[in-house]
Amino acid sequence: MMWSFAWMNLVTRPSRTALAVLGLTIPVLAFLALFSLSGGIRHLMGDTLAGMDNLMVMSANAPAPVFSDLPPGTGDVLRQISGVRAIAAEVWKLAPPIDGQGGGGLAGAALRAMTKPQDQGLGGISLTTIQGQDIPAHARLKNVTIRQSLLPASKGGGRMLDESDVGRPNILISSRIAREHPDADGSARKVGQTMRIGGQDFTIVGLFNTGSLLIDSTIVMDIHTARKLLNLGPDVVSTYNVELEETTERDALAERIAQAAPGLRVQRISQFNISVGAIMGRLDLLLLLAVALAVLVGGVGIANTMLMSTSERYVEFGVMRTNGWTRRNVLALVTAESSLLGLLSGLLGTGLATLGVLAVNRFLDGFTLEMSPRLITVGLAGALAIATLSGLYPAWRASRMTPMDAIRRSDA
Repeated sequence: MMWSFAWMNLVTRPSRTALAVLGLTIPVLAFLALFSLSGGIRHLMGDTLAGMDNLMVMSANAPAPVFSDLPPGTGDVLRQISGVRAIAAEVWKLAPPIDGQGGGGLAGAALRAMTKPQDQGLGGISLTTIQGQDIPAHARLKNVTIRQSLLPASKGGGRMLDESDVGRPNILISSRIAREHPDADGSARKVGQTMRIGGQDFTIVGLFNTGSLLIDSTIVMDIHTARKLLNLGPDVVSTYNVELEETTERDALAERIAQAAPGLRVQRISQFNISVGAIMGRLDLLLLLAVALAVLVGGVGIANTMLMSTSERYVEFGVMRTNGWTRRNVLALVTAESSLLGLLSGLLGTGLATLGVLAVNRFLDGFTLEMSPRLITVGLAGALAIATLSGLYPAWRASRMTPMDAIRRSDA
């Protein structure tokens, strides 16, 4: 009965109720949108790192593989370290113009990201890189992410690079790159077709799909071919893919590599996870601070609405007290009204956020926003808690009303 009475009090003031609900819905919507983006970034990084079971060795001062150039003889040093099962040299650089488009290094890539047509998808803002592989050495690796992600033959996946591709203009591309660089009729590139990279035609021999925005922005080719394409020296190596004899010895092997070659940087999965976790933790804190202000405004709006509502109903509350309502009953009624405002705001905010995420994810390629049941529950519970707390003071004021107060106000 109390809840139905509270609901009737809200629906008899539709404009005020709608404004109060909207004031709290906006911060709830912002909270869910920002943290679904944060969750998508966490998931993207987690998927990418989970596929990199081996160690990656690069220059100590390089923030990313494309900026790394290892000194000559690094491979010989790595081969002599106990616990190393196999190593494979790699060249990583930003891709030159593809089909006559792109190029210009990082600045050009950033400009293209900002001016990319909307019909090419929101997921197309990443940088395309060239990965040159020492094909015979990579063939000896057991754990290769791209090999495991090669599309099946039924989907036109083609094949992996092998020793017959050494020195030849053959490439592997992701299905995402195939869509971003369609052929003349607008359809995605297929195995057997060519792609012009830096003024040279390359034949596509395989398609892969890792589901990771980072890895799926890579064009894979023979390391000798990559050096010629990128105008690099014959011995240039950006990174070494190091496979362990025992994966449980990953940390110990990383330490041995660091001791044997102090100028190298060894990327371990645990180190990546710690770094990503720390960065995302700071991002989440910033998001919370940004949303907190909007939540505060929404809470003040609820409190203001309830104060106005109770001030207009002093006579009503006095009559209730005269008819046997206790202060606790009045307190419960007003608190129930504010809680209903929070519930409506939470339902509307979570509903709009879920629909928005589903709609946006249809246009994203390789990256998805995450709207988990836990996040929805937090948003709904948060809206309910904020509205309830905001209504406590108005409820307390209303509960202090006595029958005599009602008589005085009605006479006035």
